[in-house]
Amino acid sequence: MVKSDEVFYRICFDSLLEGICITNQEGRIVMINAALEEIFGYKKQALIGQKIDFLIPEDLRETHLQHFHNYLNFPKKYKKGKGREFKGLHKNGTILDLEIGLNYFRHEGGFYAKALISEISSRKKKEQRIKDKNKNLEKEVVQRTRELSEAIVKLERSNQKLKEEIKERICAEKSAKSAFEKEKELNVMQTKFMSLASHEFKTPLSGILTSAGLIEKYNEIGAQEKIRSHTHTIKTLVNQLNSILDDFLFLEKTESDSYSFQVSDFKICTLVNKLIDDASVMLKEGQKIALEPCVNAIEVSHDKKVIDIIIRNVLYNAIKYSDKNSVIRIRIQGDRFLKIDIEDEGIGIPADAQEFIFDRFYRSKNALHIKGTGIGLNIVKKHMEKLKGQVSISSAEHKGTTVSIKLPLVHEVFGD
Repeated sequence: MVKSDEVFYRICFDSLLEGICITNQEGRIVMINAALEEIFGYKKQALIGQKIDFLIPEDLRETHLQHFHNYLNFPKKYKKGKGREFKGLHKNGTILDLEIGLNYFRHEGGFYAKALISEISSRKKKEQRIKDKNKNLEKEVVQRTRELSEAIVKLERSNQKLKEEIKERICAEKSAKSAFEKEKELNVMQTKFMSLASHEFKTPLSGILTSAGLIEKYNEIGAQEKIRSHTHTIKTLVNQLNSILDDFLFLEKTESDSYSFQVSDFKICTLVNKLIDDASVMLKEGQKIALEPCVNAIEVSHDKKVIDIIIRNVLYNAIKYSDKNSVIRIRIQGDRFLKIDIEDEGIGIPADAQEFIFDRFYRSKNALHIKGTGIGLNIVKKHMEKLKGQVSISSAEHKGTTVSIKLPLVHEVFGD
């Protein structure tokens, strides 16, 4: 071979990204490339002539020697991958995770084994992290399922109490002249409410079921982003379901005046950003929520859960009654009062319906084709009255609606 050819082949040999180790039939190393030096930390001069088990952890050398003798007796080509992994010993004593492919050849009457070696410690760590994440995900799905079951139990109790309340009202009104009409009206109301409530719960439950199914489908290496996405969807929909339950339970509490405010200090912009994030799963195609620059220093002292219910009901209405590719704008101001405007580009409220819009179960005629319970704004109104605040609506049919909320920065309710 011409000297220049030898140099050329040596450059090709050393430029390979995978380590190559060639041993003779005695198991001694006769040739390596630069990549193998990098994997094990030895220079070529330190390895040439060494037994191949020099690169194997001491407690595994005997097993490796048996494998080598078996290979001499029954040589065969083995491609890399397919579980052909083994442990190696770095010069500094570190145990390496390696993957190997084997081949053999004969030259001038001698037998040679050629090993193609890759260091896969990083991949093994990633695989372990994925396994750990999958275990955590399974635990989280179990936990969310338990929470959903508890939420359903709460809903059944709430519905049972609602039925009892309606029965009591029917019995009380039987003695009046309008008993028959009242009974008829309440029965229709109950049927309508249960139907609307069922639709409200069906949507998030369907989304949870779909996302859980997709998690099972994507439960493989490389699909973590999709799994995180659907896990986020499950969390958001469970929170949405719990929020709807809170609305129903609040109906009962407002009637009995049994709600006790839990006042704490918190930043309103942080709460609004969380509500926007939770609402992202409800957005229609092309819909956006635009929050005008919000000063995080605006701090209020209120029942955080109550403020959450107020803003969430208004925001969800804006999303629900707006079309695709529309923008919901939120403006927040804070001086002596907290002022929040939520503006949409939706169907709007007819002029003759605006005086009734805060009545319980009331829905304007142009909104009957859209699923809803008709209790959201009623709850907002009742909360605002207890907080000594104000809520107002500016709307025009086909042009959108702006809901304005104004309340003191500090909770001023007494006797609650």
